[in-house]
Amino acid sequence: MDKEDMEAKDVEIYDERLLAEEAEDICRWAAARAGVIVVAPIVGSMTLMANEVYMIIRLGKVYGEDISEGAAVGILGSLGAYFVGSTLTTLIPFPPLQVPVAVGTTYALGKVVTRWLQDGKPDDMEQFKQLYSDSLEEAKCNLDVFKENPRKEAPLGDEKKNYKL
Repeated sequence: MDKEDMEAKDVEIYDERLLAEEAEDICRWAAARAGVIVVAPIVGSMTLMANEVYMIIRLGKVYGEDISEGAAVGILGSLGAYFVGSTLTTLIPFPPLQVPVAVGTTYALGKVVTRWLQDGKPDDMEQFKQLYSDSLEEAKCNLDVFKENPRKEAPLGDEKKNYKL
C-alpha cells in the first residue's frame, strides 16, 4: 500500500468516526428528549413515538439515506414485540419507571438503527436484539448523562404527529 492509499484509508476511517459521533449525538439527544416528554400527561406516548420516528429519519440523513416517516414507523414495527413491549411500559404513570424505560428504549433503538444503516439495511432485524438489550442497559446505567443533555428540551421534529404501529 502506497502513501496515497494509506492517506485515503485514513480519511475514510476519519469520516466513519465522524458519522458515528454524529449518530451517537442524535441518539443521546433523542433519548434525553424521551425522558422529558414521556411524563407529559396523555400525550407522552404519542409524542414519544414521534420523537423516535424523527430520530430514525435524522439517523438516515447522517448515513445518506432518505427514510420517510412511513419507513421509520415500519422500522419500529419490524422490531416487533421486543421493542413494543418496552415502550408500553411507559404508559404506567410513574416517572421513576417511565423515564428510565423511555430513555433506554429510545437510546437502544437509535443504536440499532445506526448499526442497521452501517450494515447496509439488512432485512433481518433479529440480529440486532443483543445490541438493543446491551444499549438499553447502558442507557439505564447512565441515566444522569441523558438527564443533563442540554438539548433535551428541543424537539427533533413535529411531536404533535400521531404515528401508529
